[in-house]
Amino acid sequence: MNRSVTSRALVALCILAWLPWFSGPVRAQLTANAHENPPRVALDQVLPETSMQSGEHRVGDTLGLKGTQFQFSLDSDQGRYEALSIPMVLLRIHEIRTLAQSVDAFQRDNQRLAAQLRGVVYAGRNSSVPILGTGLSGGSYAYNDYLNNNVGQAVEDLERKSKRQGQFAGGAGAGGENMYESWVPTDPILASHKRAVAMQLDLDIYSSNTRVQAFLDTLARARGGGNRNAGMATVALPNKPEIRVDQGRVEFAVRSSVARKTVRELYIQNEAALKAMGIEPDLYHAFLSHRAFSPRHKTEITAYLVYMNGVSNRGALLRSALGANDEVSALGYTRMARMLAFYHETTERLTGLVSGGTVLMATTASNNMVMALPFDLVWWSAESDRVFTSLAKFADGKAFKLRELLMVGIGSDAARIQLERRRFVVRERFLFSR
Repeated sequence: MNRSVTSRALVALCILAWLPWFSGPVRAQLTANAHENPPRVALDQVLPETSMQSGEHRVGDTLGLKGTQFQFSLDSDQGRYEALSIPMVLLRIHEIRTLAQSVDAFQRDNQRLAAQLRGVVYAGRNSSVPILGTGLSGGSYAYNDYLNNNVGQAVEDLERKSKRQGQFAGGAGAGGENMYESWVPTDPILASHKRAVAMQLDLDIYSSNTRVQAFLDTLARARGGGNRNAGMATVALPNKPEIRVDQGRVEFAVRSSVARKTVRELYIQNEAALKAMGIEPDLYHAFLSHRAFSPRHKTEITAYLVYMNGVSNRGALLRSALGANDEVSALGYTRMARMLAFYHETTERLTGLVSGGTVLMATTASNNMVMALPFDLVWWSAESDRVFTSLAKFADGKAFKLRELLMVGIGSDAARIQLERRRFVVRERFLFSR
């Protein structure tokens, strides 16, 4: 495949990630070229029933929309959370439920420690829970500004990259101090305790949730003070709603590595794995030092790339990932990697990856085209029409047997109809358990 031609076609699709979409009623007329305003979406169209409400949380029925991501509101006894994107809300739900059940478990076994934990978990319970240094930017830009100022240059960059191997453009978060690393205790013994507790309770030591960080710090200090049972609470949660690659072995390997290794050791492990794939050093070092990704994000993406053994040009995912500018987009890239790995495992073997801006395309052994879209919602605007029509023509010209779209979220009714008319196979909510 001519990678230059492929990349030029792909860059058009990446525009979708920056469209200024806002909530409003559906006005689509389902004709060949009908366009719609952003539709209203019900919560049960987006999340599984077990994720919408429990004894520890409730997700608000009203969904906002920012760019291509939904805005969720979560109410809990720990406070009110605002979460941008489906992956982020699932993460926050898991954290809320884990903290609540852990405090209850310690209340039965160690009331003094439980009182300390209750103080940090439920502090300011009537207000919004602060998040550490991430915000809800979501990378959204006004469409016209993005089109005028960035698309032309992006096409030129893609053409240069296709002609000269080893060159790439770092994102706004490339290099510099990584905020996630500052949350690890400087005392190596205390840091080891914190990682062990996080592993035991299936929490992320690099979480941006202030409640999680205070909770883990409290338990780590308790362990450091001689309480070996700190962090040994039994938590009973329903199975996570998202699928697991290779029967959960990839996820377990990531958890184990994050629990056992320091930030520097994770860097070395991931560096060795990416080097073994034949990815150029400048590219993998730029990714591994990128500020938007936590050490866990980097380890997870690397693990999924390792799982896709035999797929050519796996560095294309890293090239796309350099455009991440916050935690929301970093989570999006981990989901892109997981979607492709799961497709590779369960549907058809992938043969190669190609990046086009923020979007990633894969080719398959039977000459299919597969695109991973980390979007919560695709709706049928004039720009969606232009981009997908152009992409369909590109697919026709390349004689792809199928053109498949893997989505974290959903498409509107109008988008679904129009995409099917353009012979796209749309796999919505691709990561949710079947």
